[in-house]
Amino acid sequence: MNYLLQLVLILVLTKLGAHLANRFKLPTVIGELLVGVLAGPAVFHILTYGTFIHYFAEIGVIILMFIAGLEGDLKQLFHYWKPALTVATLGVIFPTAAAVLLCVGMFDFSLKTALFLGLILSATSVSITVQVLKEMSYLNTREGAIILGAAVADDIICVVLLGISTSLFGTASTQNSSIIGMVVPKVLFFVIAIALAKWLVPVFLKIASKIQSSENVTTGALILCFGLAFLAVEMGMSDVLGAYIAGLAISETNFKEQLAAKIEPIGYAVFIPVFFVSIGLEITFKGMQNDLLFIGLLLFVAILGKQIGGAIGGKLFGLTWNEANIVGAGMVSRGEMALVVANVAVSAGLIDHNHYTAMIVVTVMATLIAPSMLKVFIQRGKRVVSGIQLNKTSEAKS
Repeated sequence: MNYLLQLVLILVLTKLGAHLANRFKLPTVIGELLVGVLAGPAVFHILTYGTFIHYFAEIGVIILMFIAGLEGDLKQLFHYWKPALTVATLGVIFPTAAAVLLCVGMFDFSLKTALFLGLILSATSVSITVQVLKEMSYLNTREGAIILGAAVADDIICVVLLGISTSLFGTASTQNSSIIGMVVPKVLFFVIAIALAKWLVPVFLKIASKIQSSENVTTGALILCFGLAFLAVEMGMSDVLGAYIAGLAISETNFKEQLAAKIEPIGYAVFIPVFFVSIGLEITFKGMQNDLLFIGLLLFVAILGKQIGGAIGGKLFGLTWNEANIVGAGMVSRGEMALVVANVAVSAGLIDHNHYTAMIVVTVMATLIAPSMLKVFIQRGKRVVSGIQLNKTSEAKS
């Protein structure tokens, strides 16, 4: 199919899907994700995941996380680093341990294969979560800051564990990659990114603002966004992490409001809808009938492990159970890091292609379910707060 026709179909269908989701009181992102499932290989086979959709989707998720950074609060993020790190750690331990017990106990997997399957389930992606938090005006809350901070820490923990696991269990080629060789570039990335954010970004945008051309500051911001995304990938981290840091750095400048108003239409009009659809396009039900029990149990572990681990982590730092459950639900969505771990596991010969496909299905299904869970917990939390405020008003009047 011609790429222009693909783009037209995606834009039309995502707007219809978002509209229907709104009518049924669901997060709009659910409608867009389901468009990918229905229009893709799983059902009607109208669209297929190809090079065009891949690159548009990559740009979409980068811009989405850049916008999240632009609307973020760096001081609040640093303020909640302890609960964020705790949430990330428990959010890795719970699903990984549960998956290992399940795979070894019920399906007779070897310990090393079970460990890699657990690692795939431990990797969080907040790109979908960010969209729901924005819709519910919850991005700049304490829970939102903890979720975003935990997602950054989660990436680092997964990279470290991946390095250790490949060194211990991988093939000769993967074992040759030392743990230090894998971890040092990641640490160096954060050092460079923080330095760039503090000293280069404000100066760069000021210079860009003095250039006499159309949308010079907007272009300058996108240069920073894609530049840091590229740097992150080159140093072994996720591109969305680089984009998020670029957005956070710009959020500390006087250009924040101006750029948020310019960048959001670029992302939400074209690129971000393609990203949401692309997730659904990766679902296929072919050959799944033999692995339904395996997929169902792993999906249960993937969702419950993140939910419980995140909620307990939040509760340890004084959050109410409602707030802690919001944090847990915000960590359920999976994404690019899970796919990275899965690819390493396949290339290392630790899982076969059938189980790789099953893990992709679990990853996408968890991502489809996560937005509705998060919305339910946020709405419940808002009702509790409203009830408390109503009681206080009644007591004051009496």
